[in-house]
Amino acid sequence: MLDGSHSPPQSSIPMEDRHPTQRSFPMLKATLLAATALVILPTLAIGQERLPVSGKTCEELTAFYETLPFTDRLPLDAGPVEIDGEVRDITIGFSQTAFNHPWRVSMLESLQAEACRHENVSLIVLDGNVDVAKQNNDIRDLIARGVDAVVMSPVESAALVPAARAVMAEGLPLIVLDRDVPTEKTLFIGQSNVTMGEQVARRMVEDLEGSGKIVVITGLQGSSPAVDRDRGMRNVLADYPEIEVLAVGDGQWIREPAVPIMEDFLTAYPEIDAVFSHAEESSWGAQLAISRAGRCEDGILHYTFDGSNAGFEAVANGTFQADGNYTPFIADVGLRAALYQLMGMEIPEAADYDLPGKTLVLPDSPVVTPENAAEWAGLGWGDFAPTPNPCR
Repeated sequence: MLDGSHSPPQSSIPMEDRHPTQRSFPMLKATLLAATALVILPTLAIGQERLPVSGKTCEELTAFYETLPFTDRLPLDAGPVEIDGEVRDITIGFSQTAFNHPWRVSMLESLQAEACRHENVSLIVLDGNVDVAKQNNDIRDLIARGVDAVVMSPVESAALVPAARAVMAEGLPLIVLDRDVPTEKTLFIGQSNVTMGEQVARRMVEDLEGSGKIVVITGLQGSSPAVDRDRGMRNVLADYPEIEVLAVGDGQWIREPAVPIMEDFLTAYPEIDAVFSHAEESSWGAQLAISRAGRCEDGILHYTFDGSNAGFEAVANGTFQADGNYTPFIADVGLRAALYQLMGMEIPEAADYDLPGKTLVLPDSPVVTPENAAEWAGLGWGDFAPTPNPCR
């Protein structure tokens, strides 16, 4: 089984666009196949060997499983998985955007946690290195290795269509997580970035009392999460004509672009009431620019997304006013969906939508605000500390 998502705020990591009783656990043996390929094979025993990337044991991950938010979706008992009444080895291929960010590491941890529950399920996990060509090749490699199903979280949507088509052409289940592909697939699983954008925007409107001047720092422009978060914000702002969007910049999900973007905004606009950022990293970058410009006294508010523990702490201490709670802990659902398909089971709540294939939309988590930040402490992803507010 396996893992790997967002990195600590101090680093510049591109990203498109994140528990049991005494029992016997499968021991997972990891082999590095190429610079970026990890195979995890269940063997006989104890659950104490540390897995690659996460550094956690199966015992730890099985305990962690109990804290995951969507274990009630596509429930599956622990133990060996039977196909046609037979217990046989099952190999699932997982293609991840990258292993270089804690958000994606957290997604992989949820995948590992599910795999640790089933001793006949192995994972082959490949690192896309935020490289479209590599991820397309990785998925073809998984097919060549004879996996039983493919789960992927794409670097980009349209660019991964060839790989998705290759999987479907082989008759393998294809489960897509977080970022969709506009072609046939078995199932797309994710939360709604549109409704999440609406929730954060409503909180901003409430704080601004329906009137003010804002700037927007998006995720990677053209990526589906950035498009949908922007759509959600604009759905809400359509009812508030006295809130003016002064400017929009492409923050690419990371800190470095956000700093000069915000510096330009501050130079161009003497009055800014709020920054609506698609990622916590962009919010921290915007705050640094505000401090450097000597504009701390302006009291500019910050509304963001990502759902990290550092972000929740930043809400609690007043650095952020709201954090869209976009969880990476969805890969366990993806693995169960793949196993359901192999077992010939229907996927409840899978629905037609505006792209080929089916979708399973996971429920929104509440936006984290000062009122509920204490309740959400420790329930996000990542174990890094929040960046200190440079205006304090």
